[in-house]
Amino acid sequence: MAPDDGSGWQPDAGHASRRLIERYQEVAQLSRDMLAAAHREDWAEVARLETQCRQRIEGLKRAATIEPLNAIEQQRRIELLRDILRADAQIRRRAEPWLLELERLVGVSRGADPTD
Repeated sequence: MAPDDGSGWQPDAGHASRRLIERYQEVAQLSRDMLAAAHREDWAEVARLETQCRQRIEGLKRAATIEPLNAIEQQRRIELLRDILRADAQIRRRAEPWLLELERLVGVSRGADPTD
């Protein structure tokens, strides 16, 4: 059975917005779960959760085109997106420690004269 991507779901009046926010909350929770797995260095779990997250995001994109959000829900959506981005940045830092070394080297070399 294929995972529910949200493409078949039709909102009913008064329920649509809450359902869309729930989808954002699911993605945010998956992001937090991915970060926890990254802290444990359980990269197989990170990959598994990333697949689930990607599926949820695809369903969310489709649902977002048909489900309006009110101003309060829009603010909550922004908060959730910020949380997701923060978790993603932390996961990347843990997954790619060589980036920190590269940033350090670039930062040091910026002040150096390249002709020396």
